[in-house]
Amino acid sequence: MLDFAILGLLMERPRHGYELRRALGELGFWKVSFGSLYPALRRLEKSGAIEASKATGRRKAYEITAQGREVFGSLLQADPEATETDRGFQVRLAFLGHLPSDRRIQVMDRRRRQLSTQLKTSREILIEARSATKNEDRYRIALMEHAMQSTEADIAWLDGLVAAERSVASAT
Repeated sequence: MLDFAILGLLMERPRHGYELRRALGELGFWKVSFGSLYPALRRLEKSGAIEASKATGRRKAYEITAQGREVFGSLLQADPEATETDRGFQVRLAFLGHLPSDRRIQVMDRRRRQLSTQLKTSREILIEARSATKNEDRYRIALMEHAMQSTEADIAWLDGLVAAERSVASAT
């Protein structure tokens, strides 16, 4: 996932390690150490997906190659696994603008279906937890309810993104 995020950021413009680390953090969900970042950069460089050049001072600027663009495109267009994590989806979403509109809608619709299934399961578990014991743990129940509310909010948010995407697509 880190390689994918690095390639996505380098699709925008060349960057040095400090810029990449900051940009990953600015995405709002990625806190990466230099101990993880620089080995990933070396791995991507060795594979031919990026190349380093001297920038200002001693810093290397990393730039995506044609091969790296192909790798990024393949990773972005790949169907997410059924078990794609929240972070995995967030990274994919951060770079969804590189896909055509119909494919963006497919990705968001798939995520919505996953969340709907998760919500249904959570509701069943909550009903079972409430009926299983006379002395229910109100904090455990509150946590379950909070998780369900968060999932419902994510579904509503995705509905808004899909509606906006469809609106833009129909206007063009």
